[in-house]
Amino acid sequence: MASEFQSALARLAADTITVDATSADIAKAAKAKAAAQPSAKGFSYHTKAISYHAKAAVVAHVFYFSVVSGVVIGAAAYHLVSKYWLNKDKCC
Repeated sequence: MASEFQSALARLAADTITVDATSADIAKAAKAKAAAQPSAKGFSYHTKAISYHAKAAVVAHVFYFSVVSGVVIGAAAYHLVSKYWLNKDKCC
């Protein structure tokens, strides 16, 4: 009877640990499980790849938006310079 009680308490403790796990605990468990399987790349590889691609996408969009805004500002400046500065009517 005592061994049944102890095994029931052990199962309850294991279930409580699983329920109360934080995301860091889940990530650690996933890394440990992936390390146990050498053929699989694992959870941490995919999170690093997603993080890298997200950072690369942000940097690329910042670059592209700055190029586009430079072209728009350059076109506006060219229009205003050619309209007001270069084509002044010479009077007198």
